[in-house]
Amino acid sequence: MNDDEPALFSEAAERELHQAVTGLLATNGRLDARLRSLAKLRTPVDRFFDDVLVMAEDPKVRANRLALLQQTLSLFFRIADISKLGGQA
Repeated sequence: MNDDEPALFSEAAERELHQAVTGLLATNGRLDARLRSLAKLRTPVDRFFDDVLVMAEDPKVRANRLALLQQTLSLFFRIADISKLGGQA
């Protein structure tokens, strides 16, 4: 997993999401507690997508924002690989 570089964050929404994700990286325990912890990401994730242009022109900024999103997604895959869930075709 690529780690983001907090020094490259220029938007408050980036810093907020980074702080929320960092706080959840060490979350362990029961499944219900971990799911409740992940639910707390809704506000910072929503704000990130409302306020931040992920695909910025600067390649370093763009890569950093994508790394932050990958780190965020990795928290969900620590609970379960949702791609393995069956669905209707």
